[in-house]
Amino acid sequence: MQVIKNQQSLAEAIIDLENRQRFEENLLKAHFKHTLSSLNPVNIIKDKFKETFSAPVFKNKMVQGTLGIATGLLTNSIIASSSGNFLNNMLANLLQTGISKITNYPMSSLKNSGISFLKKVLTKIKINPAT
Repeated sequence: MQVIKNQQSLAEAIIDLENRQRFEENLLKAHFKHTLSSLNPVNIIKDKFKETFSAPVFKNKMVQGTLGIATGLLTNSIIASSSGNFLNNMLANLLQTGISKITNYPMSSLKNSGISFLKKVLTKIKINPAT
């Protein structure tokens, strides 16, 4: 802050403080409006939905569930609807259940299992898998 020596410097200091007061008042009003809108129950619920649906875990679960349903419907439509045979229908239901279970496993363990299975198969048929 400046040293006040005369009337002119006093007037300048007063104007400076009034300007600062207006600025801080506007800042405080804006912050109050923001706080008021963020505490609105509708906005709280909307923000929580955004957080939930944008979370990577939720997206992975949705992809896995969709993949399970799609493969189940695909196997059911291919095997079961091709004929009305009881044995085929039973086989389709078992296959659908197995594929749905596989698609609901965590992707990392599924990937590791697939890689180890492929290495075993490639080794048995004498193809050297890249490691």
